Amino acid sequence: MFDYTREYYRPTMHVCYNVNNPFISIMGASIVSIVENNKDWNLVFHVFTDGYSEHNARLLESLAKQCKMMVKLYVLRMEAFADFHIKVARFSRITYGRTVMPIVLASEAERFIYVDADAMCITSLNELWNWPMEGCAMAAVSETPPSVKRRAGYLKLISGKYFNDGIMLVNVVEWNKQQITQQAFSYQNEPKERFLGQSQDVLNLVFDGKNKFLPAKYNMYGGGEAATDDAVFIHWTGRRKPWQMVLSDYDALWRKYNHLSPWPDITHVDPIKEPKNYHDFKQWGLYQKRIGNYGGLAKGLFWYSVLRLRYKSRRKK
Repeated sequence: MFDYTREYYRPTMHVCYNVNNPFISIMGASIVSIVENNKDWNLVFHVFTDGYSEHNARLLESLAKQCKMMVKLYVLRMEAFADFHIKVARFSRITYGRTVMPIVLASEAERFIYVDADAMCITSLNELWNWPMEGCAMAAVSETPPSVKRRAGYLKLISGKYFNDGIMLVNVVEWNKQQITQQAFSYQNEPKERFLGQSQDVLNLVFDGKNKFLPAKYNMYGGGEAATDDAVFIHWTGRRKPWQMVLSDYDALWRKYNHLSPWPDITHVDPIKEPKNYHDFKQWGLYQKRIGNYGGLAKGLFWYSVLRLRYKSRRKK
């Protein structure tokens, strides 16, 4: 635990993450974004992980000291999650860590906000923190209508509803009272073909529409592609991430928060020159035009054309 809290008279807000060691640096930018937009709160960050390096631990302590807040590290015994399925190869079972957080924090917090490491806060969380739960164990934002139709249909959810678990407001008391963790663990040993995702599918099967649904502003998908003026969290839900390239003002803002963290600056701004990324170069070039960099526009359109030809030629083989 790294406790550098100074002003204990301020109200306390609890925020949780689950990450593996390589993603701790990415989480650092997310933590900074919350701190920068919520300076009226004593912030306690609970980081659930399957392990961490001494280097990342030192930088987390440095961040806690820098931001005058508290960071608690929890190393989960992953054997307990061994029978949960892995659907996507690039994911790990640490994603299931969110299912046990309310049990671990039962004596410490009545509620907490769960945040994916690739989400960024851009304004105050006061309204979300005080959201009326009305006996519900959890509140989250619905997925987009096409995704809801596909995923709820695949899982055969009676409610026809489906939420994204990347941002959740959790009512610890009700979660434990309703035994949500135990219900989630009942889906261990299920074949991976039963699911399209991982923890998100499991939690949707458990709740089946009985959670509260939050306004979309609390979880703006796709890196904020369709973000509204009242957006609270920008969430990079797809493969494209702001530490890979800068294609929007939100990507650039994420880089600002990364710069304010103790981890090294991520400075490259253009996509990786691989044929599959050809469309990214067009978006990158158009963004460069919007910020007045016409040389960047020309570069983006050049590589878009070259990589598109390479991609199309490979598809024909």
